[in-house]
Amino acid sequence: MQRVLVVEDSKVVQQVLRHLTAQYLDVAIDFAWSLAECATYVEKYDYTLALVDLTLPDAPHGEVAKYTLSKKIPTVVLTSKIDEYKRQQMLELGVVDYVIKDNRDSYHYAVKLVAQLLRNQGCKALVADDSLLSRSLMKQMLEKQLFDVTDAHDGQQALEILKANPDIKLLMTDYAMPSMDGFELVKAVRNFRGRDDLAIIGLSGAGKHGLSARFIKYGANDFLTKPFMNEEFHCRVLQTMEQLSLISDIKESAHRDHLTGLHNRRYFYQYAEKLLKSKNQKNTLALLDIDFFKNINDTLGHEGGDQALKQVGSLIRTTFSKFTVARVGGEEFAIILPEIELERGREYFEAFRKKLASYDFSISDKSIKITTSIGLADFQDTSLTQAMRVADKALYEAKNQGRNCVV
Repeated sequence: MQRVLVVEDSKVVQQVLRHLTAQYLDVAIDFAWSLAECATYVEKYDYTLALVDLTLPDAPHGEVAKYTLSKKIPTVVLTSKIDEYKRQQMLELGVVDYVIKDNRDSYHYAVKLVAQLLRNQGCKALVADDSLLSRSLMKQMLEKQLFDVTDAHDGQQALEILKANPDIKLLMTDYAMPSMDGFELVKAVRNFRGRDDLAIIGLSGAGKHGLSARFIKYGANDFLTKPFMNEEFHCRVLQTMEQLSLISDIKESAHRDHLTGLHNRRYFYQYAEKLLKSKNQKNTLALLDIDFFKNINDTLGHEGGDQALKQVGSLIRTTFSKFTVARVGGEEFAIILPEIELERGREYFEAFRKKLASYDFSISDKSIKITTSIGLADFQDTSLTQAMRVADKALYEAKNQGRNCVV
């Protein structure tokens, strides 16, 4: 479980940070006022990350950052002022980054930085460079940002690693490499990994004009010139990964039903089409319809109807947590059970039908009972349209048989 420690002695700043962390971070957060309180927390909990003030009453010379780093906690520093000596001191200490507290936006930046670092944890990155020293340096810097890092000594090896590991999310590649240079690697990678799925940052030595534009035209998300400053490296990587995260959030939002949080009809059809390509695989398709839903709307209002949809959707999601569940219509839900034949699927849904019928739903402070009619269909070697037609016909038959049954 991820956990963040914030150390700040200013009441005003800590209040701002409490507000922002509650808004942007969905993890356990502890707030300390001093080095002594920080040490108490560190002895008690394991921390993923620390956000600390450089100057505290009992630690005026950055001792708190030294302490958290000594405990192997990746650390972001907050400071009210910075000079070259302090900057070098912090970089030598090994902090991930520093943020200057000169306006309200800086606190937004600090918290969003922490949020992205937390998203980086466990995220896989690949460094491709024929220089062992350069690879080692970038690997070390990425590990500070909580990435799980692999390296490759040339473009060909990097390509093979990427093909074998589709969960790698960041590639940093040098231009000049034997067997396959950075341009060729980027072009080859973009044949099977898009910009919104894999972030690529190109690198090259100073003095080679036009390389940045060519890298980006071939498919890189960004470019760095060697030698680079630590801050520039961290900023470029973090901003690139933040863009990837935002695209992922947008895509996820586009695939979700806003009311129930389940997948929507568009995602369901895309997922089902993929299953159709898997021959020799029997699947069960189910359509569920809430019985007498109009009565719920008429007696409890549309707000009550929305509550009913949310609660039924939640029960479906928890019961079928291993499967793809979607809201495909007003009060209609669809579920696919991959590699489960129809008779076994019937057992699943008969058990769920009984569970739902006995459940006490609380709608607008009233306890009500809800039932569902369920239509099932085989889903193998057929078109999705045909499978949906069969399931819909079965659902219609369930309604004709008096509802609250599986056909």
